[in-house]
Amino acid sequence: MLFSGPDPLQADGYAMRTTVIVGHDYCGFERLAPLPVGTRVTLDVPQGTITYRVYANYVEPGQGGPDNGLYWGDLTLQTCVGPDTGFSYLTME
Repeated sequence: MLFSGPDPLQADGYAMRTTVIVGHDYCGFERLAPLPVGTRVTLDVPQGTITYRVYANYVEPGQGGPDNGLYWGDLTLQTCVGPDTGFSYLTME
């Protein structure tokens, strides 16, 4: 299975209030995506620490295309993966 996340035709990342973090692979963010399912990620924010767990990942062919329908869960991490674009999908613990 290439993608085990939500059905792109049934969910709306904007309505779901998904937080998205995007970084260029050549600026050190190449590890953002795709992270293995089950990986724990913590974010330190002014209100404290938030812990997330990766539940799915996906690699979209190509770079620079529209990302409509590609943001899911509580947090989406996005970066280039070679010539493609990778996504890690996380839920808050």
